[in-house]
Amino acid sequence: MTVSLEWDANTETDLEGYKMYTGTSSRNYSNVIDLGNVTSAYIEIGTGTFFAVTAYNTAGLESGFSNEVFYEP
Repeated sequence: MTVSLEWDANTETDLEGYKMYTGTSSRNYSNVIDLGNVTSAYIEIGTGTFFAVTAYNTAGLESGFSNEVFYEP
């Protein structure tokens, strides 16, 4: 199943992109996807999945996690 996710853009002037973290238990992420500088993504899932996004800047510094979202097909 494909899930569509969107998030608000980070307003930092040195924003480089976003990373999507996914896993099957809350705040225990087993996968990370570098999405580049976009504010939406389509993700393939097979079971209940937790999602969170971080932003990172041109120096490679990464923000804390966004609010977590859970989706169960």
